[in-house]
Formats: sequence, C-alpha cells, structure tokens
Amino acid sequence: MKDINLFKTKDSIFLRKIKTKIDISGECDGYLIEGSEKDARKIIASLKDKKENKIIAFVGGDDAFNRRAIETLKINYLVSPERGEKKDTLKQRDSGINHVIAKLAREKGVSIVIDFSEIVSLSGKVKALRLEKFIQNVKVCKRAGCNIKIASLASGISGLVDEKARSSLGISLGMSSNQARDSTLF
Repeated sequence: MKDINLFKTKDSIFLRKIKTKIDISGECDGYLIEGSEKDARKIIASLKDKKENKIIAFVGGDDAFNRRAIETLKINYLVSPERGEKKDTLKQRDSGINHVIAKLAREKGVSIVIDFSEIVSLSGKVKALRLEKFIQNVKVCKRAGCNIKIASLASGISGLVDEKARSSLGISLGMSSNQARDSTLF
C-alpha cells in the first residue's frame, strides 16, 4: 500500500474515523480513533471480540497520553502526536514524543504518522510551529530507530498527495533519502 486515506481509493489503506464503539461499521481496512483512552480501549476490545484484524490508528495528545497509548493499547499507528496546545520549555519543544516514547514505539512496532493534510490546512505562524515539532519528532525517531510515516489522510480526492511530494517533505524535515522513501510505504 502506498498511502492512508479517509476514503476508499486504489492502492491506499482506507481508515474510518471513529470516536466511540457505536461508530464501528462498514467496509474499511481499519479505524482512526479520535477521543479518550477509555473510548479507545472499548473500541479495541470490541474489535478483538469480533475477531476482526483491522489496522488501528490513534490520534495523539500530550507526552503522558501518547506514552500510555503506546504502552497499553494495541495500535499500529500513532497519528499526529504533536497535536494540541502544548507549552514549549526554554530548551525543548513539547512535540508529543521524547526518546522514551520513541523507544517504546520501536519495541511495540508502532509507527508515528505525520498528517500531510493537516499541514496543508494550517497557515502562518501556526504552520511554522507545527513544522518545528515535526522536525524534532523526526530527530528523536531517527535516534531511537522508530518508524515514522507520512500519510495524506485526505477525506476527498482534492486532498490526495503523491509519493514524491510526501517523500520530499520527509527530506525537508530532516530524514535521510532511505527514510523518506520508506516513510511513504505502508
């Protein structure tokens, strides 16, 4: 597969965005869970009861939230761990991932996903601050050996981004050419 999207297309993984276990239905390759850790546990348990082998992606939060999600939930992808209003300290940005979380993600086989459609939707200073956090996450994941992926996560055809654009974003964020190539394959 070459991309992750929120609608069905050729050669991409189709994730359905859900918030509660009531939303589980339909034909899809997996689920993108937005919401609390408690709701995510219920969704994952109901999928396990149905014996469905689906891809599970979870939208990140702060450092503690991301660490609990990676440690305790059986997820495949942690999407946008830098999301939310976080306070940056004088010496470091709060990007949702630190070296401990990156090592845990590597051990558990969880990939960190950068949402390309979210980058496109931002503008000005907000976009610059978000890109700074992406750069820091790339550095931390590189050091820890954690997989980092770049996905379109588009909800329509107009939001689709090709592999070359996504890999060029990876290179501009500080990935090596091999990492940028691997970041576009799922």
